[in-house]
Amino acid sequence: MADNTQAEGARQFNAKMNQGAYTEAARIKSDFGLPNEMLSDAVKKAYDANMRKGDYSLAAELARQYDLGRDLRLEAAQRSFHRKVDSEFFRAAADYAKEFGLPLDMVREAALQAFYKSMSFGLVKNAAQIAEDFELPQELKQVAATKSYEQHMQAGFYRKALKIAQKYDLPDELKAAAEKKIS
Repeated sequence: MADNTQAEGARQFNAKMNQGAYTEAARIKSDFGLPNEMLSDAVKKAYDANMRKGDYSLAAELARQYDLGRDLRLEAAQRSFHRKVDSEFFRAAADYAKEFGLPLDMVREAALQAFYKSMSFGLVKNAAQIAEDFELPQELKQVAATKSYEQHMQAGFYRKALKIAQKYDLPDELKAAAEKKIS
């Protein structure tokens, strides 16, 4: 009887996958307690269909969710990553690369591009956060922190400037200048 129940679950799962109703398919998998091995053909078809359509993020998620294999997951994730980089969504690309376990050099390259883009737009706080989140070189953190410190000092936010100087271990003369303005 359990085999009939699983077979019915697999049939329903396949139908939902063919329709592109992936959330419902996942619910059916859960409700019937279906193993990934039983579903791999339907998932592989959905993966291939999404790759042909250029829905690389969705294909990568299917590969990850249903254990299609590291190579398939990485292929789709890398294509999605490159699309994000080409669209200049560098922070999203870096986060995505990290989430899907793409090679560290890809993560670092996107993070660097996100850092420099933030700096070019004057978003130094964002740049400093990117440098910290993605463990970029200390020099980059210092550059962003110094610029942020300067912005806060010019705006009269001396306490914030001092906190930045302390957090990023900026030179003592910068800390002293902020402390002098506070007192």
